[in-house]
Amino acid sequence: MATDKKHIAVYLDKAVEDALSKYCIDNGLESKKGLMYSAAVNKALAQFFEVESSTPSTTPGNTASNIPSDIPDNWEQRIAEIVERKMSGVIEQLRTELGESAA
Repeated sequence: MATDKKHIAVYLDKAVEDALSKYCIDNGLESKKGLMYSAAVNKALAQFFEVESSTPSTTPGNTASNIPSDIPDNWEQRIAEIVERKMSGVIEQLRTELGESAA
């Protein structure tokens, strides 16, 4: 994954690794692939340095507070309409291009 974020490598002591794993679990930093160590380190360092962090959290209780309040109730329907409209345009363009090339 391409990113402009600084990459660091760290050799963790076993006690620090265990504490980091617990921190991940306690802060909802888990995904289907497992614990989100990078996100946990970012969040812990942000807390240590007292700076804002955009670290995601998968804790069910935390996700609702990350959703802007101005999202309409019918957002799923609106997204489906937008996707359908965009895809219709793409499909029509492909049909035109394929029709022209077949002639």
